[in-house]
Amino acid sequence: MGTRRRRVLAVSLLFWFLMGFQLCASLNREGTEFAVCTACLSAALLKFKEAIDADPYGALKNWDEGSMSPCSWFGVECSDDGLVLTLILRNNSFYGIIPIEIGDLQDIKMLDLGYNNFSGPIPSELQNILSLEFLFLKGNGLSGGLPVGLNWLNRLPTARKTSTVVPLSAPTSSRQLQTTAMKGITLFRRSELETACEGFSNIIGTQPGFTLYKGTLPCGAEIAVVSTAVAYAGGWSDIAEAHYMNKVEALSKVNHKNLMNLVGYCEDEKSFIRMMVFEYVSNGSLFERLHVKEAEPLEWQSRLRIAMGVLYCLGYRHQQNVPVTLRNLNSSCIYLTEDNAAKVSDISFGIGKKEEDEDDSDAPDEYSTVYKFALLLLEMISGRCPYSDDDGLRILWAHRYLNGVSPVMGMVDPTLNSVPEEHVKAFSELIRLCISEDRRQRPTMAELTKRMQEITGITQDQAIPRNSALWWAELEIITA
Repeated sequence: MGTRRRRVLAVSLLFWFLMGFQLCASLNREGTEFAVCTACLSAALLKFKEAIDADPYGALKNWDEGSMSPCSWFGVECSDDGLVLTLILRNNSFYGIIPIEIGDLQDIKMLDLGYNNFSGPIPSELQNILSLEFLFLKGNGLSGGLPVGLNWLNRLPTARKTSTVVPLSAPTSSRQLQTTAMKGITLFRRSELETACEGFSNIIGTQPGFTLYKGTLPCGAEIAVVSTAVAYAGGWSDIAEAHYMNKVEALSKVNHKNLMNLVGYCEDEKSFIRMMVFEYVSNGSLFERLHVKEAEPLEWQSRLRIAMGVLYCLGYRHQQNVPVTLRNLNSSCIYLTEDNAAKVSDISFGIGKKEEDEDDSDAPDEYSTVYKFALLLLEMISGRCPYSDDDGLRILWAHRYLNGVSPVMGMVDPTLNSVPEEHVKAFSELIRLCISEDRRQRPTMAELTKRMQEITGITQDQAIPRNSALWWAELEIITA
């Protein structure tokens, strides 16, 4: 009898122990699920980092195994509960493969690895990500085509705008994504741009040789359309055509978040036209923001961020296999996004002068670019136009401050508040080097970038527009 009672008691204790364990497990589940999920996501992303052989810009430098969450890592965006929803790593010159662990990001909606140097096959594990809505892999050296299991992307309901952009070697049925003479850009029909630009009535600027229009594509993405002023074939020489096509080809090979990137081009012989189509940047030019009284003024930190964005873009262009120089670097060719990030434009149709006719500051090389950047930096510090009737050339006006004849803070824009004197002193020393008459004493682009980073503390990630990659995602989903 006693043995039976003890057995019942033991069973009861075991039952309550198991119930208590289950209760504890259920109570703790909410607290531990996030940690377990975060660890899995971190592991998948770190596997991705391990598979990259070269990261020349240090984009993944903050992908650290010791971090509590990957949501603060470069290129990663998460939901409020810590799930990785987007991974945007476009245009970082990565070398390596895309590891199979990428398929562990089960909640990701946007995966953008475009314009890198990835090789090998597209992992079939991507077909396991049922939440995937946007996949951008163009501009890599990936082998083969899209895995068969990913064809379901094209069968999503039309209400969910979805685009699958595969490597250029793979077939695509979307006319807008075809590449004709150039890689990765669109050959638009004249009628498409005419509709987008409201019958070419939406003029937002004119300069010698070209007209600038604003347009809106069917998907809602805004574009800037640059058209040559020449309206008949007889006025367009073979030299002009060669320069136009060379420029389109050169711009089609560069893609940077601080560059007003080329979207496409248009050429029509019947109703003669030559056009280049760029992404639209909505917040005006740097010149307007510095010198037009009606424009919203720029604070000191915004000016530093703009300067660094311009510098990172120029450095990127100079690192290309065939360096792409910007002949007309000035505040009028720099446009600002909604969050006041720089977008460097190269939209003119100008053929340019012959090299032997160029003076030192106009020569399209690294040292002249350094010189012109120094003049731009001086304009942002002083808030003064390049030339005024009262003071003449800005560079001549600034000499007394740069050489220590007058207090250096005297050249600071009087509308600015709380400008650190150590910043201005450091910049004045750097500007003096950059404008040295002896070109050999000027810093290289790499040296200039390093010094500017030390002064401002602004990284490449901090200088880019916050929403630029999403704009490109919207552009890729345009329909015929």
